[in-house]
Amino acid sequence: MTKHILITGGLGYIGSILYKYLTKEDWQVEILDNHLYKEITPNNPFIEVDIRDREQLKDIIKKFDVIINLAAVVGDPACLIDTRMAIDINCMGTRNVAELCNNLDKYIIHASTCSIYGSEPNIIVKEQDEGFPIDFYGQTKYTQERLVREICNENSCIFRFGTAYGLSPRMRYDLVVNTFASKAIKDGAITIFGGSQERPFVHIRDISRAIIHAIKNELKDIYNLSGENLSLNTLGEIVKDITNCEVHVDTNIVDKRSYIVDNSKLKNNGFEYKFSVQDAIEEIIESPTVLESHKKIYSNLKLAENLKITKTIRTKAFEIIKGGVAVDDRGTVSFANDFHFYGVKRFYQVENFMNTTIRAWHGHKNEAKYVYVTKGSAIVAIVKIDNFKNPSKNQKIHRFILSDKNPQILFIPPGFANGFRSIEEDTRIIFFSTSTMEETQSDDYRFPADYWGNKVWEVENR
Repeated sequence: MTKHILITGGLGYIGSILYKYLTKEDWQVEILDNHLYKEITPNNPFIEVDIRDREQLKDIIKKFDVIINLAAVVGDPACLIDTRMAIDINCMGTRNVAELCNNLDKYIIHASTCSIYGSEPNIIVKEQDEGFPIDFYGQTKYTQERLVREICNENSCIFRFGTAYGLSPRMRYDLVVNTFASKAIKDGAITIFGGSQERPFVHIRDISRAIIHAIKNELKDIYNLSGENLSLNTLGEIVKDITNCEVHVDTNIVDKRSYIVDNSKLKNNGFEYKFSVQDAIEEIIESPTVLESHKKIYSNLKLAENLKITKTIRTKAFEIIKGGVAVDDRGTVSFANDFHFYGVKRFYQVENFMNTTIRAWHGHKNEAKYVYVTKGSAIVAIVKIDNFKNPSKNQKIHRFILSDKNPQILFIPPGFANGFRSIEEDTRIIFFSTSTMEETQSDDYRFPADYWGNKVWEVENR
């Protein structure tokens, strides 16, 4: 009988390679993902649903036989960017998945982490050992485990992943093996913080193979999923041997997590590990992405930071940020304090030669703008768009006068249309945008200058 399998969080680092492995089997495989990190997405079809949305989730889960639950905010740094969201997704979202799997009698394979062991130096930890996570991420994963075991009873398999590594369609260069390999090539040197800490490591291909093994053999227990235990110093030597890079050690900053993991339980159930750290390093250093490893799209932390900025922008109302002018015998300083340029990616300056020119209306679903007049004065108007294809004409218009004599910055959030008219000739306006030029081109909705009437553009005669 053909199995119908759903991968939650299937667009992520592990999910995108797992999908490739599963589709090679005689199974129907689909991905569910909230597309949280839109900056980088593998070209796999997916259902865009958040595991926090219980009603939508229910209608989807009932169609599948096996649920592989990878959906999570992964890594302590990423979790700490927005702890509320991390709890909502990692804990409340997992509760939704577990309860629906239990109610609908679905087999669940849940992704946990060896980080739940915390710091147990010189002790080989086994599955029956009590977890004692020392970071926020580990605590959310420990809570996940308890939810899955208590709710799904025996119809579940939990894998505690070691530190993952290896190439993936949705690559991450913020994992230690991948980081070392990329820095060895880019910089010719790596820095080890501490060095004596022991860590369990596992190739993402072996993670994929282990999940397939669990499905085929209907494993229903907790298993450590770790190919080998290495100290960071040993890992550094392996990288050095392959790349001939320099190795520096910094003992001032140390990640205290240290533990050795026993992987015999899964082996005794017939699973064999195939891939090593050496295999991954040799692949990574030949990857075309290795020279771009500094980009934010390859780091969960940087993506989470960007997501936090985007969330902040989307929840902000339009506002005037007040500034001022300071004058002394040397000249004049115009300023605006107490604000942040959240998410700004570019700026541009507009200068109308004539004060009769009206530039309007430009609407954006996703782009936010900060508007600042550096010379002269202008009318800047904004309107909330209720329907970008056919906006209501009775929407309230918000009108502002910006001037270099009274420095202020106008913040325009996403979902608005904006326009302006110079009051004085040669007025100069700087726009700071949260979208790249390419992003703006696909998010540009234009309406005639008189769409909401002409009164907004009238200049008072004084």
